[in-house]
Amino acid sequence: MRADSPSPMMEARPRVLLVDDVEANLIALEAGLDGMNCDLVRASNGNDALRLLLGGEFAVVLLDVQMPDMDGYEVAKYARDNPMTRAVPIIFVTAMIETEEKVLRGYGTGAVDFLFKPVNPHVLRYKVQVFLDLYRSRRRLADEAQAHKETMAELEAFNYSISHDLRAPLRPLDGFSQALLEDYADKLDEKGKDYLLRIRAAAQRMSQLIDDLLRLSRISRAQVRLQPVDLSAIAEGIVRELSINEPAREVSCLVQPGVLVRGDPGLLRIVMENLLRNAWKFTQKKGKATIEFGTRQDRGETVHFVRDDGVGFDPSFAPRLFQPFQRFHTPAEFEGTGIGLAIVHRIVSHHRGRTWAESTPGSGTTIFFTLATVRT
Repeated sequence: MRADSPSPMMEARPRVLLVDDVEANLIALEAGLDGMNCDLVRASNGNDALRLLLGGEFAVVLLDVQMPDMDGYEVAKYARDNPMTRAVPIIFVTAMIETEEKVLRGYGTGAVDFLFKPVNPHVLRYKVQVFLDLYRSRRRLADEAQAHKETMAELEAFNYSISHDLRAPLRPLDGFSQALLEDYADKLDEKGKDYLLRIRAAAQRMSQLIDDLLRLSRISRAQVRLQPVDLSAIAEGIVRELSINEPAREVSCLVQPGVLVRGDPGLLRIVMENLLRNAWKFTQKKGKATIEFGTRQDRGETVHFVRDDGVGFDPSFAPRLFQPFQRFHTPAEFEGTGIGLAIVHRIVSHHRGRTWAESTPGSGTTIFFTLATVRT
């Protein structure tokens, strides 16, 4: 189907630009492409061809080489020099004798292929069909990328809205419960005080759960900044902070020195925070506990690990360990929302790494992770 200019009603169909200063040649190209699912647009000279290229998208250009005023080589060069048109595939159509010099000149100006006159209609259709398929694939990918971008923007707005709406009733619950405990303690019996403490604790757990869900959502969209990272230094800082906050704990913390990786320092700190704080939490019932961070080599791959000798868990639960909300102990035993290891898994996945765990009830847990080449 021929179209002399772009039509809004046909934007969904790929367009093919036919450029030749001879009317008969344009008619021959149109006849050869008749019935294909595309719109055919004519240009009888180089200037018209460039104007049309700037006016809309084309799947491919069939460009005559020998034209007056501006030949096909010049048209191709101008198209390649313009950021708006440089990606359009150009097939030269020529009656000139094929020589290595002319072919190299054609490719040098940006051609992707050649057709020699008289054009074989079967070859013409096959070559054009390739670029029509490529164009449709690119459009689908572009549409999907745009749809994904819009979905992520909507999700971000939804997250903030939900966060605000969920937090709104929690603040007065927590605040008024605290006020009752402080101002009316002498008027409440122990049972009433216990009820208020439970209300406060539930409100605080809900607030923490909202924070963790938002953090998990943001991690999935985080941009990875590839830099050298000293995991040993991060681990030592976290362990020092844990020890200062709970000086009564007897915990031997072993940190392998000099564990250097390339990754996002902020995201990898979150990994180490979650793993070491988990190890600290799940050893709290031991009189003397041991937590270790280090690496090992496994078939040429560096595997990082955080190991503790705490309560452990049933190894049959391991496949579910890194899913959100998976808790293998009651809130009365150990506090938490079940989000931390899901965050670890997503960050490690962003670094194209793997996470897994080994555990035995009563003998502790080891969390392993690898950090491969980071997506840039």
